[in-house]
Amino acid sequence: MTGETEFPEIRVAIYGPGQLGTSVRDILQHRPGINVGEFGGRERRQRVLESGADVVLICTTSFLHDVANDVRAALSAGSNVIVSAEEAAYPWATDAMLAAELDELAKTRAVTIVGGGINPGFAFDWLVLAGASATSRVDRIRVGRIVDLSGFGATVLSRIGVGYLPDEFDSGVAAGTITGHIGFPQSMNVVGRHLGVSIERIDRRIAPIFSQQGYDLRAGRIEAGRSAGFEQLYRAYVDGQVWFEAVFTGHIDPLAIGRPPRDEISIEGDPPLHYVVDPGFKAQSGSASLMANSVRRVVAARPGWITVGELPPALPI
Repeated sequence: MTGETEFPEIRVAIYGPGQLGTSVRDILQHRPGINVGEFGGRERRQRVLESGADVVLICTTSFLHDVANDVRAALSAGSNVIVSAEEAAYPWATDAMLAAELDELAKTRAVTIVGGGINPGFAFDWLVLAGASATSRVDRIRVGRIVDLSGFGATVLSRIGVGYLPDEFDSGVAAGTITGHIGFPQSMNVVGRHLGVSIERIDRRIAPIFSQQGYDLRAGRIEAGRSAGFEQLYRAYVDGQVWFEAVFTGHIDPLAIGRPPRDEISIEGDPPLHYVVDPGFKAQSGSASLMANSVRRVVAARPGWITVGELPPALPI
């Protein structure tokens, strides 16, 4: 098309051949000026991570410690890194020493690391900060997200809390094997950091939503009486008061419980703001798009481990 902007070519490698990594590859393969090279999982780990591509996208697990060595390998090869792991959106909340080490390595190699997809990375943080740009003062924030979980695989559904009897759910939460959605402290700290607010503590709870009927999913069958979803509530406190409240409802059939997918943000301040995305951002395709659309903005960013709060919009270019 006449008038299109020409961009310098960017070489990309993708580690993680699952649903997310494959979706990111499919998007980027149709982007002018982006050359997708190495792609694969553990059997191609060294080839992908040490490829020296301009950008390496790591689309594997949710946890910082599980991706740290992969991030380290890609940085050492001179690549910028985009990580889907929710804990990577604000790694200082999980392990400040590890975050500092990888931040220093990235600066030494003059490359950038950023973590994030749709949430954290956009819905509960970047979009909140975008709204705050139209206020003169932010007093309190409340965000809500309702997500259809039916498209996730069996491993993810089991980890987040789908398919359990009541006692099994409680035991899994206590043991840490059921996590619900991950990334609330990361989003809250990203927003707090960029608004100059120091969060004192974050409280949380998770409650199962049990199914009244059976469901046959691509990931397997969920029998009636087992958990078909959950609701999470996180509250971040500043000066002893709730400053940021986040509510996440995930369900394999949200319409059945009268909760259609949507995203909602309220900012109490001057002036107060309330905005809704209806239907809400899709979890899987949204994360894939955010990662793919972050390739150019991470190349242009300052060296070190940054947050999405430092970045311009993630555009499909």
